[in-house]
Amino acid sequence: MNIKGLFFTVTSALLFGFTPVLASYTYEMGATPETLTFYRDFMALPALLLILAFQRQSLRLPAKTLGAILLIGLFGRGTTSLMLYLAYPLIGIGTTTTLHFLYPVCVALICRIFFRERLGGRKLIALTLAIIGVCCFLDFSHAAAAAGLLIAGGSGLTYAFYLVGIEKFGLKDLPPFQLSFYLSLTVSMGMLLYNIPTRSIRFVLPARAMLILFLISLCIAVLAMTFLQLGIKYLGASNAAIFSLLEPISCEFFGWLLLGEHISPAKLAGCAIILTAAGIMSRAKAAPAEDSRQTAAPCPAAKQE
Repeated sequence: MNIKGLFFTVTSALLFGFTPVLASYTYEMGATPETLTFYRDFMALPALLLILAFQRQSLRLPAKTLGAILLIGLFGRGTTSLMLYLAYPLIGIGTTTTLHFLYPVCVALICRIFFRERLGGRKLIALTLAIIGVCCFLDFSHAAAAAGLLIAGGSGLTYAFYLVGIEKFGLKDLPPFQLSFYLSLTVSMGMLLYNIPTRSIRFVLPARAMLILFLISLCIAVLAMTFLQLGIKYLGASNAAIFSLLEPISCEFFGWLLLGEHISPAKLAGCAIILTAAGIMSRAKAAPAEDSRQTAAPCPAAKQE
């Protein structure tokens, strides 16, 4: 069981870490962050539909559940993807992914502010380390770097909203592929609406770019998500979250190896500190709410879709 869980989780992390390299290649072929966000989810729809048909899963959901999916899909998953793709060309895929991994810290803050969950000593230590780690990346020498840092950090916040929303709205109890299908559909439709005033999606790209976009969609929306769910099944959420920390490490490595991204000693230190904070946070047990009558589920610690 542990070997299976380790294999699935590590493979998922490597897929998540490698696909930003593919995304960077498409920028040179005319793709935009909005194009990547749209096609990543849109191209996954046929595969997800086939899987649901094979599993004989119904697509019918209550109106209340569909409303929650719409909210979480647009302002959680969709916004997170768009911010990541916006930050990649500004500060590099390695730095972006590392700052994105502030999301466990953001989850703890959201649960503290809105659900009155106690942080505890371990989480306070993790929060302090995360702040120190972010400071190692600060570079306001030019506007693009400053904007990239803010956008990458913001992606951690929106992803935290996505995770908490999945937990608090009860969406985690839905069949995983059914939820993935509706989230992908929501993001796709949302990006089409976003494109009406912005005209930022490039629908016609070279064949090679379209192939890369399809590979990104297949790797993330189908393979990586499924492997992560299997990893959580065999290892548990906290242990899977620890091995998921290979994602920013592999992303830094692939960015250096394939894209020639520079890794300074300060960034290396920042990576280590932020990953340490994320690891501490993922191992911390959720504390009860301050109001003992509150019965909401504890906030999530592991990355999940």
